[in-house]
Amino acid sequence: MSTEPIAQPRVRLSDALQRVELAGAYQRAAQARREGTPQVELAALEHLVVHGGLTPGELGHRLGLTSGGVTALTGRLIDAGYVRSEQHPSDGRMRVLGATEAGAEFLHAHVDPVLEVAESALSRLSDEDAALLADVLELVALAKDADAAATPGPEREYESDGFSRALLM
Repeated sequence: MSTEPIAQPRVRLSDALQRVELAGAYQRAAQARREGTPQVELAALEHLVVHGGLTPGELGHRLGLTSGGVTALTGRLIDAGYVRSEQHPSDGRMRVLGATEAGAEFLHAHVDPVLEVAESALSRLSDEDAALLADVLELVALAKDADAAATPGPEREYESDGFSRALLM
């Protein structure tokens, strides 16, 4: 008989969710490495496909990139024919980035093998259990999206004087 304490169901669930997220990140990195595609490019395409289009600022917030980083990234993806940049429908000063058909196909060719592993593991669930798990995962995804959207970036301080430029305006 084991002397290990039996994990409480909610602790076990939380631990399992963390392991799934880490394993997914590891698996996506391995797939990107195998294909020779920068992981950030696949992540950008995935956000654009799933969300149907984002402003450069929204994409940068989701990827943790500066505006310069987003400009360089989207430039590469636009040059490759995977992303398009269009005028924002309600604010002519802004742009909206979206995946092209070629970008969506490129993404699916790279992400589908990653998703197939999970689909295979989940195929053993009954329809009722699958529906319950889908509901729970959708709630978790919504909560995580809302938390990430509400998290501001760090305020920049400039080493020359230690002040934020916003305070000096």
